Amino acid sequence: MNTQIVFALLAVSIVPLAIVAGLPKREQFFNHPIIKGFGLGVYASLVFMLLREGLEHGGTKVTIIWSLIGLGVSVCIGLVFKEFHHHHGHDEEKINHTHASTWRILVSDFFHNIVDGIAVISGFALNPLIGFTSFIGVLGHQTIQQTGQQVLLVESGVKSKKAILISLLISLSTFLGLLFVGNESLEAILITLSAGIILWKISTDILHARWNGKMVLGFFIGVVLLTASLILVPHE
Repeated sequence: MNTQIVFALLAVSIVPLAIVAGLPKREQFFNHPIIKGFGLGVYASLVFMLLREGLEHGGTKVTIIWSLIGLGVSVCIGLVFKEFHHHHGHDEEKINHTHASTWRILVSDFFHNIVDGIAVISGFALNPLIGFTSFIGVLGHQTIQQTGQQVLLVESGVKSKKAILISLLISLSTFLGLLFVGNESLEAILITLSAGIILWKISTDILHARWNGKMVLGFFIGVVLLTASLILVPHE
């Protein structure tokens, strides 16, 4: 395997989380309205951009079908953790909800990381300059996304250090991109499947959030930063 590719995949897996590890560990930090809004904004933007890429790579039919399948997977995760069984006690219901939310985030991230791996590997397969450009693009948006993911995981009840460790293990799925390079149809499927899985959580979180000026500001910052990292920096 090309040394440049191995280094690039390791970097996009580890560097963003090394940066996230520098965030405060206090739960009060993650519960701040601006930070909570930022996490929601990052993932709302991610869903929109994934669906946009799905339309470009796979067309309307593939995007609709696989995003709906993703939504179905998201609903099944909720059923596994009895998220919708409201006859449980308040504490048990809250635990079930947070477990389901955590799994939605991680499963979606797993598939999306494979696509990022494909982007980096394909770039270096063409030439080092394109590979480096793809690497910088993926590294930039992964850093922003992992920050938003850390916010959502901690908010879902996962301890800060544990959330970083789990995210690290999931981020290594970028190496699975080696198995699917050149398969644009599968790439479109993974993109829209990922969008559908996280769409359910983000939609419900946005609807049930207690919005105020600070939270709206954080949401706007998250949307702008992730959108800019995906559009302004080449990542295809």
